[in-house]
Amino acid sequence: MEFSELAQKNPWWKDKQQISQDRNIKKLETSKIDWTPRIKHKFNLNQDAIYTIRGPRQVGKTTLIKIMIKEQLTHCIPEQVFFYACDLVSNPKELAQIIDCYIRGVRKNLPNQRLFLFIDEISSVKDWQKGIKALFDEGLLENCTVILTGSHSIDIRNASERLPGRRGNTTDVVDKIFLPMKFAEYVEIQNPKIRSVMEDLHLLKPKNRLSLINLLAQAQIPSQLEKLDYYHSDLEELFHSYLLTGGIATAIDAYLSKKIIPSNIYETHINAVLGDVAKWQKKEIYMAQIVQRLSENLSSPVSWQSLCKQTDLGSHHTVADYVDILKSSFTVSTIYQLNRNKDAPMFEKEKKIYFEDPFIFHVLKSWAFSLPPFENAKEYLEKSETCSKLVESVVCNHLIRLVYNLFPSSDYNYTNKVYYWRDSSGREVDFVVKLNGKYLPLEVKYQNSIVRSDMHGLRTFTRGGKSCSGNVITKNTLRIEAEDIALIPCYLFLMLI
Repeated sequence: MEFSELAQKNPWWKDKQQISQDRNIKKLETSKIDWTPRIKHKFNLNQDAIYTIRGPRQVGKTTLIKIMIKEQLTHCIPEQVFFYACDLVSNPKELAQIIDCYIRGVRKNLPNQRLFLFIDEISSVKDWQKGIKALFDEGLLENCTVILTGSHSIDIRNASERLPGRRGNTTDVVDKIFLPMKFAEYVEIQNPKIRSVMEDLHLLKPKNRLSLINLLAQAQIPSQLEKLDYYHSDLEELFHSYLLTGGIATAIDAYLSKKIIPSNIYETHINAVLGDVAKWQKKEIYMAQIVQRLSENLSSPVSWQSLCKQTDLGSHHTVADYVDILKSSFTVSTIYQLNRNKDAPMFEKEKKIYFEDPFIFHVLKSWAFSLPPFENAKEYLEKSETCSKLVESVVCNHLIRLVYNLFPSSDYNYTNKVYYWRDSSGREVDFVVKLNGKYLPLEVKYQNSIVRSDMHGLRTFTRGGKSCSGNVITKNTLRIEAEDIALIPCYLFLMLI
């Protein structure tokens, strides 16, 4: 690799303004949505560090780093900023040679300047950690800030295991998770008035939103939520469209522009998923069967054995492997039943498997059943029974985000913080979240009316001790029930996360 070849990949070295001609930047500037992912503010670029950004494919990781590059170019020498996409890099040795070529070449003229390296799709390179380790051990990454993007949580574990003590002089959580837009962000970019209200109510700060969740857990409805609910019709409409587009920027942009989501956007996302299937040497036909069963059992407890019986796979261990691919690529999440005596998940019991994002759910479901995607998504949401299951999936995803933001870690492990619960008589609570040493039980009832029998599971659970008052997440009801349970519309609850 010659230094001149690297210059072709980094056109801003010749002219800073060339970054404006970048494909991702130009697409962003013509988009209907103005979204700057909050994760952008989670990096300290003025220290030696090797960061990773992980998240689903097509979520916008490349666009994010191009935004960061554009900002860096406003206050540094262009050659300090290096970008390279690893799609055609075949091994860790080649990766190391490319980065070595850049650093040695630029250090001739910039011996003491901090360098900013943005390496895209690092997970395309098998055992990439070996290349980074070699560079670190040689001292080449001193006075460098490195950001690597990829699509697999497995790589996060590998990075922690294979780069011990080689992540830089930082106390940050260096492995970042970049997920699709959550509902609060979705509202903020589409309705500036509601964002302004959130600001006036001091709800843009996470600690203030958490304080309201704690009040709800004590069966109190904060006045801020009552004021925010003045905009219930706008929030309901936005939530319904969120169930269609999810937090995927390309889907949102298309829907805002045309009120439909073209088939090619669904195809782009399914091809990304199938690329992961091929990478792990699995068969598409079996993955389709797994997705079919997961969509049919959405919100219901399942075992690997029960899923296996509904497919052509010969072993429940193979079923678990396929689901793990989806989990590792941030497509599904798994929560386990709570063992209250041990304060731990029961891994041997049935688990619930939810999809991380509504749009990705529609993508996979339409592919697995060979259905027209946009039309099928709309039909799915028109049926109250199936729509409520997807709502429960969205709630699960946001609860996982909540605990991850409160307890950030490199491995994105939420299994000891978010559970479901069931007793011997069959009474169940959809979600139990462990907060501040207590359990917060949550029941999702996305329906027009709530009756006392809907809360039997919550009351049974709270009598067991070590629990806050339960919350019912409703379709549009905001009230206190019998002085001990707060009922809150789903769209309001999600705005707090």
